[in-house]
Amino acid sequence: LREEDIPHVMNYWFRSPPGFIEAMGVDPTKLPPEAEFADGMINRCRQTSKPMTVVAIVYDGKAIGFHTLNPLIAGDYAVFHAHIWDPAMRRKGIAAHSYPKACRIFMERFNLKRILFKTPAQNTGPMRVKERLGIRMIGEEIVNFGIIKEGTRAKVFELTREELDRLY
Repeated sequence: LREEDIPHVMNYWFRSPPGFIEAMGVDPTKLPPEAEFADGMINRCRQTSKPMTVVAIVYDGKAIGFHTLNPLIAGDYAVFHAHIWDPAMRRKGIAAHSYPKACRIFMERFNLKRILFKTPAQNTGPMRVKERLGIRMIGEEIVNFGIIKEGTRAKVFELTREELDRLY
């Protein structure tokens, strides 16, 4: 992710159509103030001492979204998130290509044994991506972390290094 992508990220979180982020299980009241969020993103982009937990989704040479890890336990696992900020690029099958590439980058960058996906049950698009890729569902849980709405039921998927090798 580059600094020039940050306005797109801010538009995604703060100016998406009403109900869009809520439909993903996000509680907008848990988002930090926009200026604070943008400053944090700028600092992450400028920081060179630690590896980035964000990678851009690039299509036809243009950034259209991002993948991120949160939480992250380096050397063990992380929880993967995907966001396409360009509405015209959603529902085109791009995530089926970007998920494996981003997972490979993150596994190598942070020496991860596995990546978890805790996808709110109502967020059907990402569910279809995981099914299409053959990413294993390992259960369901109520999630309460980050900006996710309290009490959100999520399906939990797991991808190991060995399984990632089979996605290619």
